[in-house]
Formats: sequence, structure tokens, C-alpha cells
Amino acid sequence: MKHIILLIAVGMFLSVAPLAAQSDELVNSCALSIGNATYLKDFKFKMPQSAVKPPPSARSPVVCNKGTVYKFSVCNADGYEGKLIIEIYDGQTKLVSNLKADNSLGDACGFSCMKSGVYYIKAYFQDGKEGAGVCVMSYITVK
Repeated sequence: MKHIILLIAVGMFLSVAPLAAQSDELVNSCALSIGNATYLKDFKFKMPQSAVKPPPSARSPVVCNKGTVYKFSVCNADGYEGKLIIEIYDGQTKLVSNLKADNSLGDACGFSCMKSGVYYIKAYFQDGKEGAGVCVMSYITVK
């Protein structure tokens, strides 16, 4: 019985390890695309397909400082139909999104922080399609 439990545990570990490696590779490639910005933090998102309207979302708090210009870069994992949409909120007020007015998606969005405090990243996948993606938060030094 102990051998069976050990085999199941090893099997679970080996099946999860490639997912973590893929996720880390996506973070690394996304972080390389931030240009002259300085990396702060990354957020990983994965959601199943959903017919619910609006689609399910995840919400992550971030602390932003007054006078800093923040950039949020978005990268999608290969093999998924869903495209990651992020929206940055100050309380209930949406500040920016990578979803443009014409329904196209940008690779990044950003804002100049006017007051220090907790902001929120809302993330979901376009049209509720199954997706996996990364959002890299960085800041831009203004000279």
C-alpha cells in the first residue's frame, strides 16, 4: 500500500513539474519584452472555458506609489485559445486596460500613479475561452 501511495505522489509531482516550467518560461519571455522598464512582479493566470457572462475573473492587489509610471505587460501561453485581458482599478474606478475601444488587445498598458495606495489587477480571458497567461508589472523611470 505504501508503494502505491509513493507512486501516486511521484506521478503527481512529475505531471505538475512541466506546467510550472512552462509558466516560468512564459514569465521569463514576457519579462524580456518590457523594454526599458524595471521588473517588479509577475502574475500568472489560468482559467477554464466558461459560458458565463461576464467571464470569470481573478483579482490581485498591488501597491503603487505616487509619481511612478507603471507598465503591465501581457503574454499568452501557446496552445490556448483565450487571450488575457487585464484591467487596473483604483477602488471601483477602472484606470486602464489592454483591451482597446475597437476590441483589439494590446501587449501592455500603463498609468502614471497619482496617489499611493492599493490598486487591483482584474484578469480574465476574452470571450470566456480557456486560457493561460502572465502579466508582468514594471515601472518606468522618467527622466
